[in-house]
Amino acid sequence: MVLCALLMLTSCQKELTKQLHGKWQLKTIEQAGHVSNVDTVWYNFQSEALFMYQIYHVDKDSFSHLYGYKSQPEENKIHLELISYPRPVGEFLPLTDWEDRSRTFTVEKINGKRLVLYSDNKTYEFIQF
Repeated sequence: MVLCALLMLTSCQKELTKQLHGKWQLKTIEQAGHVSNVDTVWYNFQSEALFMYQIYHVDKDSFSHLYGYKSQPEENKIHLELISYPRPVGEFLPLTDWEDRSRTFTVEKINGKRLVLYSDNKTYEFIQF
């Protein structure tokens, strides 16, 4: 039974990784009933373990990005951790709503075009880019 459970968990993790693969554009952040529209942030899931947080600066017509790692501690959760590449995490965090270099999100919904994540009392809705 333990072997079956491990195989099912591994299968679910690989399925989520497959569905996450690609570039997702953040469209809204909802907190306490207030919805903020966003169209300048992307989460890029580049492989089973790599992640990139990308921000477009409209006023400068330029991008900032930082790489990190993705893991899946539970079936419907993803853990993202930023690393200091190509710039220090401390310089990048003020451009985001992250409090720290890592966050764990609950995956509330994912299909071919829509991704909904939840963390720190905020709901993040993305579309496949």
